[in-house]
Amino acid sequence: MSSARSLYLHLPFCSVKCHYCDFVVRVLSKPEQIDRYLEHLELELAALAAHCSELETVYLGGGTPSLLSIVQIKRLGRMLHQHFRLEQVQEWTLEVNPETAETDSLKAWRQIGVNRVSLGVQSFDAALLTSCGRPHGVAEISQAVKTLKQVGLENFSLDLIYGLPEQSLESWKQSLLAAIALAPRHVSLYALEVHEKTHFGHQQLNLPGDELAADMYDLACEALGQAGFVHYEIANWGLPGYHSRHNTVYWQNSPFAAAGVGAHGYLMSQDGPVRYAHPDSLATYYRQSLQSIWPWEQTEAQTQSEQIEETVFLGLRLLEQGIDLDAFEARFGRSLLSYYPRVLPRLLELGQLIKIEQRLRLSPDAVMLSNEIFAEFLDPEL
Repeated sequence: MSSARSLYLHLPFCSVKCHYCDFVVRVLSKPEQIDRYLEHLELELAALAAHCSELETVYLGGGTPSLLSIVQIKRLGRMLHQHFRLEQVQEWTLEVNPETAETDSLKAWRQIGVNRVSLGVQSFDAALLTSCGRPHGVAEISQAVKTLKQVGLENFSLDLIYGLPEQSLESWKQSLLAAIALAPRHVSLYALEVHEKTHFGHQQLNLPGDELAADMYDLACEALGQAGFVHYEIANWGLPGYHSRHNTVYWQNSPFAAAGVGAHGYLMSQDGPVRYAHPDSLATYYRQSLQSIWPWEQTEAQTQSEQIEETVFLGLRLLEQGIDLDAFEARFGRSLLSYYPRVLPRLLELGQLIKIEQRLRLSPDAVMLSNEIFAEFLDPEL
């Protein structure tokens, strides 16, 4: 395996499970659950260090990583500093829920290296927060931001969800304006997806239609653009210089390591790229960790067709950068046009894709059609 320079770490525990949540999470009933998890996680980190010894980005996701106690934060910090070289880390992101943003805890996270926070806000509408099962209210959002700034974590991102049940365009507008008023450096916006096994998946929901959801997205583009945010990825906006370095690794289809239950990683092996996934079951993860069974060693390398497909649809998510056509040809030995001699010219003629110099990008008018456009590239015309 060749070295990756980015690490995603999954910390799966939450105080509650939100009604829309389809992530690998476990509701925390006692702190000892986290201690046991850290014991097994360290086994994996020790094994994974051979593939990503020197890191440039770290992302602590979940779950709610900010539920860790100060003792547990220090323990995790020791584990990471013991197994990896972190001197070159440019961005170390921590996911935080507003109700867990406590001063002493955030100071402890800063001390181990965290320099960026992704704050899970979701909405500034009190009724929507309740209907989503969120464990915080509106007041706790502004208090959390105040605390972040007080401890020196001014580089923070806010997450919002649109298309929620009963959500109106006016409610969405007010959430956007409230988010902008808190002066984040970055904003991520996600369209609600209703998954079968979630609380929402078992309910009859009054959801905004596609047209209203599109209006919400357009409104966000306008409001965030006017506030100085650069729309650099389909669901992400950042002030100049504040795009997510870690997530950009995903969109550029570059290697990254991932550790923890349910985590997905992408490493290079002698046989080619390996996109691997950990089991969703904690019991299985614990058993495999004790037996040194690692998914990156058990997963077959991708075919070239799979690599090409992913490189195209991930790259097109980057609205400013798009796909570097020279880099694509250097990676795969042939031009993108030679793999898609019919699809590519047709999408360019329709104006859904734009070629500027040696970069291929989505047209601004085609962003809402992105999934349909990506589907066009599912089978390279080899």
